[in-house]
Amino acid sequence: MGKESSLAARVDTSVERGVAALWTAKPTELVGESRVLRALPRVELRRVGPFVFCDHFGPSPAVPGTMSVPPHPHVGLQTVTYLFSGAIRHRDSVGSMQDIHPGDVNWMTAGRGIVHAEDVDSGPGAAPLHGLQTWVALPREHRHTTPSFEHVPAAKLPLVEHECARVRVLAGRLGDAVSPVPTFHPLTYLDVELEAGASVSLPVEPTHALALYVADGEVAVGGTTVERGVLAHLEDGGATLTLHSVRGGRAVVLGGEPLPDPLVIWWNFVVDSVAEGRARLADWEAGRFPPLAP
Repeated sequence: MGKESSLAARVDTSVERGVAALWTAKPTELVGESRVLRALPRVELRRVGPFVFCDHFGPSPAVPGTMSVPPHPHVGLQTVTYLFSGAIRHRDSVGSMQDIHPGDVNWMTAGRGIVHAEDVDSGPGAAPLHGLQTWVALPREHRHTTPSFEHVPAAKLPLVEHECARVRVLAGRLGDAVSPVPTFHPLTYLDVELEAGASVSLPVEPTHALALYVADGEVAVGGTTVERGVLAHLEDGGATLTLHSVRGGRAVVLGGEPLPDPLVIWWNFVVDSVAEGRARLADWEAGRFPPLAP
């Protein structure tokens, strides 16, 4: 029985999701003096549904060089930049130049190969930079698709409001609220804000593998409190996720249908084999990727 079939067999829509394991994100050097908290991948957990990477950065002063990432390539995945505060300018080899602000979604499809760079807004009065970058692995049949870029402003993303709680649907769906962000695979990506004392129950897809990452404050899943900088890998099955916060908190819920095929993460690439990853790295070193658009 395959992984997807096994997961479907364990689904019980009458129970709520609980926490299977807690993993503290690891401080990781990004570029220059920049440091991030890396929640995925890790030895204990390589991916959650199609999500294979999750970096948490800031809050940090918006000074020149902070989180500015020079041109670099990607293959076989989608990068997702999401900010809680601050601003970043995105540039890529398909001609995109886009400023990212809190609540917006930048969804870049690398496909067969793309190059991008990110520069922090360090102008007068710039807010501290705080956000996440995640990678979504493309299904095998789409890993060589044409590179593209989608920017969806916060105003176009569904916002589901509860008493003392707000949930923005970044990708996928939350009940009848469906994100306009185009995806190649069924997934869930939610931004959840809870005021002090708030509780909220969210409908989730029973067959989706899910995790919760706390970016600020604390958020409890059932009887398990998850602190800032911790990834909670959620139990399989169940169509309801109940969250509570005593002091207030902000978290993302991410995951989706497990990808049925094996994949390899090699540097900035999602590929079928180590040999393919080495070949694409050689392409980058030889200057065979497209340059950033002028």
